[in-house]
Amino acid sequence: MNPYSAQDRLDAQMAASFAAVKTIFAWLPLRDIIEPPHQQFDAMLARQIALHITIRTFHVPKRRVVELQQRSREAVNRALRTIDERLDSPEFASIYRLIQTRAREFFGQKMTDARNAA
Repeated sequence: MNPYSAQDRLDAQMAASFAAVKTIFAWLPLRDIIEPPHQQFDAMLARQIALHITIRTFHVPKRRVVELQQRSREAVNRALRTIDERLDSPEFASIYRLIQTRAREFFGQKMTDARNAA
């Protein structure tokens, strides 16, 4: 990974978001979080959280997430709205902050490793 490449950083941010979500949704295979099976609502929620963290925490433009995830703009906007609404619950907000912190840590470690390898 090149820490100075915008695309590599973007890929690392997405990976960090999904990996952080996986730590809480441990029973779900990562592939199901990335591409939830039909009617698997916990996997859908996990993906929505990962997308929300990617956009809101790492400030990745929505259009880039739409391209990378091959989702419609409406699907990404719906995910953001869903998580924004759920953040009104203190219990959900607490878990979300934990996932958000882990995503930042995972991304920071990836950047540190890449800089040390360069």
